[in-house]
Amino acid sequence: MVPFTTDNVFSPPPSFNFATDVVDGWARKDPSLLALQWIDDDVSKPLSFTYEHFSRQSCKAARLLLALGAKPGDRVMIILNRVPAWWEIATAVLRAGLVLCPCTTLATTKDIEYRLQTSGASILIGNEESLRKVANLRSSCPDLRVVLQASGDSIPGVPQYSTEVERHSSEHLVGVRTRADDPALIYFTSGTTGLPKMVVHTHVSYPLAHLLTGIHWLNLSAGKLAWTLAEQGWAKAAWSWFSTWNTGATLFVQDSNKPFSPTSTLDVLHKFPITTFCAPPTAYRQLVTAQSQAHFATHRPRALQTCVGAGEPLNPGVIEAWKEMAGIEIRDGYGQTETILVAGNCAGVQTRVGSMGKAIPGIPLHVIDEDGGIADAGVEGDLAVLAVDENGAQSAFIYKGYVSSKGELSRKSRPRRDANGAVSGEWHLSGDRAYQDGDGYFWFVGRSDDVINSSGYRIGKGVSPSHALQDSTQYVAYSQLPWLTFVDATGPFEVESTLKLHPAVVESAVVGVPDAARGEIVKAYVVLDPSFASRDHASLARELQEHCKREAAPYKYPRSIQFVAPHWLPKTTSGKIRRGEIRKWEKAAAASSSKI
Repeated sequence: MVPFTTDNVFSPPPSFNFATDVVDGWARKDPSLLALQWIDDDVSKPLSFTYEHFSRQSCKAARLLLALGAKPGDRVMIILNRVPAWWEIATAVLRAGLVLCPCTTLATTKDIEYRLQTSGASILIGNEESLRKVANLRSSCPDLRVVLQASGDSIPGVPQYSTEVERHSSEHLVGVRTRADDPALIYFTSGTTGLPKMVVHTHVSYPLAHLLTGIHWLNLSAGKLAWTLAEQGWAKAAWSWFSTWNTGATLFVQDSNKPFSPTSTLDVLHKFPITTFCAPPTAYRQLVTAQSQAHFATHRPRALQTCVGAGEPLNPGVIEAWKEMAGIEIRDGYGQTETILVAGNCAGVQTRVGSMGKAIPGIPLHVIDEDGGIADAGVEGDLAVLAVDENGAQSAFIYKGYVSSKGELSRKSRPRRDANGAVSGEWHLSGDRAYQDGDGYFWFVGRSDDVINSSGYRIGKGVSPSHALQDSTQYVAYSQLPWLTFVDATGPFEVESTLKLHPAVVESAVVGVPDAARGEIVKAYVVLDPSFASRDHASLARELQEHCKREAAPYKYPRSIQFVAPHWLPKTTSGKIRRGEIRKWEKAAAASSSKI
């Protein structure tokens, strides 16, 4: 039995603290219940930690933070690799009523400086690498008062967390009680379209609300072992943390700085009784290559039951290939830094391959039109979740807002209008385009700024099923991909998914690039499977173009194909392709050419 139920998410208690209400709750219920199983590159020496351990150690760490002068509401930035101390400290920050600001270890010195300055963090706890990056930043980050090191070789003159924390008692704090709507976390967005924004979450909107993610999507309960491939600075790591511990399940963590290896990943799934696996599409694409399939045949997962994907839409061909290999269907889910999981192909619900699934029970997710009304089935619009209802009540499962360095809150929003056109609440705009079919499944179209216009065709414009049926030729082309049936276009994602159906393609990024005759043309940047690397690129490009003409609407085929190395594709620190960056390069190149 979990300490809280899904009803608590929609009707949250007036006060809530993840450390005292969840972590301490599990520790009292069963002191032997495992919270974390940890390995590094040496998989032969796993370490296990109970909820009782994190309850005890986070009390010590909370007392340390308060002794260092932290006051409720102060911001604590953590830049650590996947070491057990991360969960001790993060739990302690919430316990003490402070605000947790996780940052990725992949951040550059400039990235860290921006985050320290913008967040106003007064305490920084980092690993050796990150602290060496910030050694000369103290003068440019006036709010930063305290620096502690929690992993790596000791840096002279920097206090060590492991030493300092043991000076304090493990007795529970008295008098620290956080309100449900108090700020608890600050995450920075991926920055796909500009500077990262600070997203503020309350003690309910992430720490408690991810109970929905754990139950409906990850299918977790006490005794299950969940592995999420996410760096600790990403919001996805918090999804995993809160959803797993809310359900009393066990986190599985591997701390490794090595590049992703599909064979090593399969080895871990083979060796440990991992029941739930969550990975980004880039990982799944590598797990279904011919080489990976050969390794899988002799290293089958030991206990795997549930596979999910998030971060960006997963190509249907990859889902089908993994199901053939593992007998498990990867269930896509959808959410953002600003939200919990709001849609997904959830456990117990029929999956439609290629869709984002249905709205999570109780979540008011809709496709809306420009006026704030709900769009008809089959019609493309803006994907939005209700942020404020008709009574002015804030939804408990989305962010409090974007906070500026001056403390001002804002949202990406649009007034909600009822059937009579009257304003009746407020939508949070996801920035994504989608449509919802007649059965309630959502289908991703693309980012609002990813739409391509070529020769009068808008690649990314949805039409209703009845309109699609008027063109039988168009319908036959789409019917070859069942996840596209009856819909005219899905923006770059459709072209990328079509390319991925070809065995030569591991990954691709599709954008619209300037063209004098057509305004824009579709261009694809393609990462090849190693087995195709020696092929003549010109003939292979023509082969891929013909493939796209057969498998999707002919006007959408990439007129230009450029083969690139895997590391060439610009990505955010969370692994999302920065198509906007590619468009900038192409526009700059076009502008330069026009001057010659």
